[in-house]
Amino acid sequence: MTVLFLDFDDVLCLNSQFGGYDVMHALAAVERGEKHLEDFAELWASLFEQSCKDFLACLHSEFKPTYVLSTSWTRFMNRSALAATLHATGLGFVAQHLHPHWETIKAFSTVRAQEIGHWLAQHPKYAQDWVALDDHESGVGLKNWPNKADKSCIVLCKVNSGLTDVEYQQLRGAFLYRQSQLKG
Repeated sequence: MTVLFLDFDDVLCLNSQFGGYDVMHALAAVERGEKHLEDFAELWASLFEQSCKDFLACLHSEFKPTYVLSTSWTRFMNRSALAATLHATGLGFVAQHLHPHWETIKAFSTVRAQEIGHWLAQHPKYAQDWVALDDHESGVGLKNWPNKADKSCIVLCKVNSGLTDVEYQQLRGAFLYRQSQLKG
């Protein structure tokens, strides 16, 4: 099963009205018993761009990937907080299909490419069965991925645009490429 390394900012979350820190504060209020998840309906409805969610849902429906979160949000939210966020925003299918080792390890001295490379080194069975969805800003190191064959499996979204039809088609092609590699 193909692993999809998934970023949030500038892929699903355009930070136009709400962002990760809004989620962090909302979940903290829920954890303290001051509020309920339902009290943040506007946040959950607007956090991730609907069209971006729709494209991701189409990819999930067709390819059923296993997800590993490469987003910086894992620095300030644990798995249960991120799963609650994904469920509340209509992306429960991502939460339900998180890999047991569900995140890339964040270190302030590394870039996203190093995080993904480290994860793949720890999980070699996925070395030829992964795709990455990131953005041009935080995924900058992915442009210089050392294995040229893998470069077509790295899709970068434009900052402030997120996952559009262009990236959807590229990512779909990446999944099909990985499937053909495994069969061939």
